[in-house]
Amino acid sequence: MHTSQSAAHAASIEDYAHSAGWELRFAAITDIGKRRTVNQDVYLLHPSRRLFAIADGMGGHEGGELAAILAIETLAAYFDEVGDMIERTPADRRSLQHNLIAGTKLANAAVFQEAAERGSRRGMGTTLVALTFDETRAYWSHVGDSRLYRFRRGQLERLTRDHSLLEETLERHNITHRDAAEFVASFPYKHVLTRAVGNQYSVDVSVAFSELEAGDVFLATTDGVHNALDDEEMAGLLRDHPTDLSAACQAIAQLTLSRGAPDNLTALLVQAHGPRR
Repeated sequence: MHTSQSAAHAASIEDYAHSAGWELRFAAITDIGKRRTVNQDVYLLHPSRRLFAIADGMGGHEGGELAAILAIETLAAYFDEVGDMIERTPADRRSLQHNLIAGTKLANAAVFQEAAERGSRRGMGTTLVALTFDETRAYWSHVGDSRLYRFRRGQLERLTRDHSLLEETLERHNITHRDAAEFVASFPYKHVLTRAVGNQYSVDVSVAFSELEAGDVFLATTDGVHNALDDEEMAGLLRDHPTDLSAACQAIAQLTLSRGAPDNLTALLVQAHGPRR
């Protein structure tokens, strides 16, 4: 298992998801950006459990950092506890979705309790996107405005919808981001989240899945990336680096930094290669 929350770090590790039959290649990068004094983004690479995640903390200088770390570590610990049991039983897609929900709810409880016990950190929280795999499908969960995308056959598709006041406003009025660039740019509450891990006693977790195709690339980003780059720019960088995920992560970070990078930035990539024979 590898987690990172350093000021600037890139990791690229290859491994096989033996039980699922797929080879999962992955890489991640995080950077403090150009205006922050601390990096509150965290990512998780846990290939033995086929679990990958990112978190973007909030709530003061230390509160957000602690919330993100605590959420990631709690999620990973839960998958470790139930992982051996899962491997011994037939594949059950409902159980994978349940584990994503349960792990996120445990993360929520851990962050909420920490904040309650330390009054100075009350209100701290974090976004959380988690991704896992079985023999035929990818499953994901998310809370907040960190995102998950799928890059397939040269096209990038956004798989999550932000839990934010901006997103809810756009949906309520049936406005797409492409048609509402000026509205989005001037919306004064674009950073207000309607859900986060840890700042309330309970949290609703969004979950979904998709069938896997050989070559699928899943991209998770914190808002420091997708607020700076649009979908086509990210797709172009993935097209430029179809087999080198570490280089793709570096390219995403470099372009984000060239835009000023007022926030921490994190990108995580997982590529599924065909089942081993």
